[in-house]
Amino acid sequence: MTAFLPDPDLRFPDGFLWGGATAANQIEGAYDEGGKGPSVQDVMPHGIMTPPTAAPTPDNLKLRAIDFYHRYAQDIALFAEMGFKVFRFSIAWSRIFPRGDETEPNEEGLAFYERLVDEIRANGMEPVLTLSHYEMPLNLITSYTGWYSRETIGFFVRFCEAVMRRLAGRVRYWIVVNQINLITHESFNHLGVAADKVENLEEAKFQAVHNEMVAAARVTSLGRQIDPDFEFGVMLCHGNADPASCRPEDILAALQQNQMQYFFSDVALRGAYPGYAKQHF
Repeated sequence: MTAFLPDPDLRFPDGFLWGGATAANQIEGAYDEGGKGPSVQDVMPHGIMTPPTAAPTPDNLKLRAIDFYHRYAQDIALFAEMGFKVFRFSIAWSRIFPRGDETEPNEEGLAFYERLVDEIRANGMEPVLTLSHYEMPLNLITSYTGWYSRETIGFFVRFCEAVMRRLAGRVRYWIVVNQINLITHESFNHLGVAADKVENLEEAKFQAVHNEMVAAARVTSLGRQIDPDFEFGVMLCHGNADPASCRPEDILAALQQNQMQYFFSDVALRGAYPGYAKQHF
């Protein structure tokens, strides 16, 4: 028997960014420090499995998480020790605009992320920054209707502009929205759309994600004006659907299921709604 030898050409290309990813609500804690306002995560102690609470509750482990807000230097050193070449993290929107609709950002929040990025780079890692990872300020849900409100487009662009201008020259790689396609089960968590505030939840979710994609396009355009070296990516979470059988109706159903997941990246990358999505609607 001949021993298996890997093909020497099957390797990651030079410069491949190998690392890991987090979200602010997963790790930061310090939910009421540094001028941060309440976010959607602060009232979701068990994620999407139970309804949101009226206020933060002790069973919400995200309120403290791993205390990355205070311990980020030690944690980043451990990531570097693991051999990370890149560290992807997200901004807590309500650290920068505590209510979401202010005209001026919270300086303490911007300064924290500036220090964080400098620490990442000092440890030899490239930062990849996610601007929106289920971190909507709670006020944009209670006073507006989350992404269902077109006013949120302007609020989000203002938030992103403040972050991009502050971190220009330090961050090159950006993801505007994490898992933008996950709207089936994550209406409140992702879009800030409460079922009891709209007449037709499915319609509201697609209108909300449309507004989110408009905002993402504006942010991308603005970012390229701020720094031509900025690069923007799309983040999807979808396992390809396979047909239950070779029957034509099953094959068509699987095709349509996959299309309506990848339609989000088609819009982001091509700048227009594809024909199959228009037919679906």
